[in-house]
Amino acid sequence: MYRLLIVDDEKEIREGLAGWDWERLGIEPAGVCAHGLEALQAIAEQPVDIVLTDIRMPFMDGLALMQALSYQYPFIKVIILSGYNDFDYAQEAIRNGASDYLLKPVVFDDMRRAFARLVGRLDEQKQHEWRVEVLKRKAGQLSKVLRKSFLQRLFEGRVDRDLLEQDGAEGEVLLDGDDFSAALLRMDRFARPDASVSDKDRKLLSFALDNILDDIWDSQGCGYHWLEPSTGNVALLAKGDREQELMGLPEQLQRYMGLFRSTFSLAHGPRTSDPLRLDESIAEARRALETFASPGAYIGNSGKWLPSREASDSGSDAPSTESEGDSSLLLEAKRYIMEHYNRSLTLKEVADHVYVSVGHLSSLFKQRNETFLKYLTSIRMDKAKQLMMDNSYKIYEIVELVGYNDPAYFSELFKRNTGKTPSEYRSRLQHNG
Repeated sequence: MYRLLIVDDEKEIREGLAGWDWERLGIEPAGVCAHGLEALQAIAEQPVDIVLTDIRMPFMDGLALMQALSYQYPFIKVIILSGYNDFDYAQEAIRNGASDYLLKPVVFDDMRRAFARLVGRLDEQKQHEWRVEVLKRKAGQLSKVLRKSFLQRLFEGRVDRDLLEQDGAEGEVLLDGDDFSAALLRMDRFARPDASVSDKDRKLLSFALDNILDDIWDSQGCGYHWLEPSTGNVALLAKGDREQELMGLPEQLQRYMGLFRSTFSLAHGPRTSDPLRLDESIAEARRALETFASPGAYIGNSGKWLPSREASDSGSDAPSTESEGDSSLLLEAKRYIMEHYNRSLTLKEVADHVYVSVGHLSSLFKQRNETFLKYLTSIRMDKAKQLMMDNSYKIYEIVELVGYNDPAYFSELFKRNTGKTPSEYRSRLQHNG
């Protein structure tokens, strides 16, 4: 049903028109008004599809009303009512876009034919808009398929410079920023060694994840994604200014997919301004995810690690004990300390090296009843003891060789560790030797 507003300053005419049998034409009367200003106020409160208006009215006449409608509500169709003396005005109204005009006194057969023609045109317009919407939807689906195919080739390093230029619009839409990075998203439920997920459930989860990412990632202008069929992981193209959204993605997905009771881990590769290096970015993200990520992790390209949510808060079935990923991470951290103990070394530097936060690395040491400083000190003290056996080294030289620049502080630590000052320890070695 199309909604109709009747506008005429003569009460008898507008009430007579309102009482006509409009429903058989598919029209529903939405009200009557005495002049143009009143009509604009009524339309602002309750939109209509058609306005039937007289020309000569106080405050705002029919022509002024038409002009206002053309600016504010261009979709509203107007039919003009005019007397014989207003015929020139009626012609002007037609030139300005009126759908039709009717002469007073109204002949109802003429009115029925005029409104039947208008309803027919409105129906055709609706059909056309529907067909256009269907075509847009189909084009969007095709574009989505082509975009993900292009993204897959880009991440796999199967796009060269010439092909990138040939792909034209496809590449321009994907790569419309100054820099990009690749990220890899993993549903931890798929990755657990004891996971028992049926093929049917895996397909269902993948389908849900794909559609949710369309809504909260691609459609929001953050970048694009591609689901890896072989792993169930999601490869993401992230625009350079979208790192905050990327960091929050695992937790956002947990809220959307809470029914499936799984955390999400995400590794973020380095940024690049060259699209042809995105395969390197995704490879770095994959290495970090496979080597270091514990369930619910964010591994950032700047060395940041942020838990998406503790398992107790999310209802996750992820294990609460130290995972294999955490164990490997701690071993790598200790290896790095052993290689770099002989200079100034901070917890942050080591955490950056293994792509985790300072707090997370500190907690891993604590799980082994250690601290970073205690472990670093023990390595330095062991090396100092070895160097003490070589009399060619002065004690102040040993201090520098094991990473200290304050001999008094070194002596204090050394005595706390061995029960003797460095001089006493060396004297004892010489005596025993």
